[in-house]
Amino acid sequence: MTTTPNPRPRPTTPRSRPGITTGPRLHDTAGPRLHDAAGQHPHDAAGRRPLDTAGLRADGTAGTRPDDAERAAPRSLRILLLLGTLTSLISAALGIRWLMAPDAALFTASATPPPLLELIGAGPLYTLQIVVALLGAVVGVVGLSRRPGPALAVVGGLQVALFGLGFASFMTLAQTGYLIALSMPILLSAVGVLLVLHGGRARWVVGVPLLALLILGAVAGAGTIAHLASMILPSLLATGPLIVATAHFVVAGALWAAISLLALRDTGTLRALGAWTVRRRRILTLIAACGPLPYALLRLTWLTPWPLLGGEMAAGDPSVRVWGLALSTGAWLGVLLTIGLIRPWGEVFPRWFPAVGGRPVPVAFAAIPGFTVAALLCFAAVPVMLSASALGLATALEFALVFPCWLWGPALALAVWGYVGHRRSTIDPRAGGPASARMGA
Repeated sequence: MTTTPNPRPRPTTPRSRPGITTGPRLHDTAGPRLHDAAGQHPHDAAGRRPLDTAGLRADGTAGTRPDDAERAAPRSLRILLLLGTLTSLISAALGIRWLMAPDAALFTASATPPPLLELIGAGPLYTLQIVVALLGAVVGVVGLSRRPGPALAVVGGLQVALFGLGFASFMTLAQTGYLIALSMPILLSAVGVLLVLHGGRARWVVGVPLLALLILGAVAGAGTIAHLASMILPSLLATGPLIVATAHFVVAGALWAAISLLALRDTGTLRALGAWTVRRRRILTLIAACGPLPYALLRLTWLTPWPLLGGEMAAGDPSVRVWGLALSTGAWLGVLLTIGLIRPWGEVFPRWFPAVGGRPVPVAFAAIPGFTVAALLCFAAVPVMLSASALGLATALEFALVFPCWLWGPALALAVWGYVGHRRSTIDPRAGGPASARMGA
């Protein structure tokens, strides 16, 4: 007689089946389950608890649903939209003011008004200014809560066309050059002092000679400098409101140009162009650095018996020669800063810089002024050529070579774009900062 073996005893602990948790549950009876198949809380990409249908994480903190995040504009674009909307509101207010009080219109009374003002007249221009500015303000406010689209890029293009190009003139470029030239003595003095204090070997090679030349020039040419200041400063102060208004429209055009590009940055064309600027950033930077060279070399001729583009005034007035030197120095500063886009000290502050020496240069520290100057040059290119063409073909060709804004502006914009792409590609995610921080200055 055969015996049947006893059946295998079942374990006292029940087996876990997929999707069933054996431990205590952490969700309430009314809310949805916040466990995954293993009985754990899944986390999002930032390591936080997930969101339930009410927009709350399991730890009780508020969050944003994925669909809300997809509809919201990126943070960088929102900041630019806030600034762009503010400039549009200011532009609308200025347009209303100038339309209601024509005598207060700054550009109408300018010696070199914008070509668009001469073409269509003050009334139509200021009316168009109000309409375009209000349209930009409305679209800017709407764009703060939505993903960017073609409509934002189109409205941004209108702001650039009117405020950047429409209000630009030859004085836009001239006033910028004058302000830079006036700041050069202060800037050079600060650089000399810093090099003497922290420059190491550069203290004796650059710092001490630079300070000695500045002191000698100030003592020997005190009278000439005073005469020059008495000629230039009153003129700049008298045109102060016009300078501020011009700067406003340049900044407005630059902001909306950046907004339009960011709204289209996910397109294949802009991605390919951005990658191309990174690959060609050195040659683009060298081309951009050559932009101010003709003007810098031309103004140095004012120190010789054969001054160019200065005429008899430069030959007979020592103060004009000094002014030519200051203008040339400002142009050389543009060459130097542009070259910095491809040099190590354009990524890491030199050691002799106080407080930040040896630290990585923030990308925005170079990108914001670089793109702004590029925008100013692009905006001024057309008015400069139109003003010169009215004086004849020979003068137009001369201006095209001395003030090559038509090449300098686009080249500088592409060079800065390549710099930004290069710096972003050097970020080390494991170190949490730019890899260039490990470079020497």
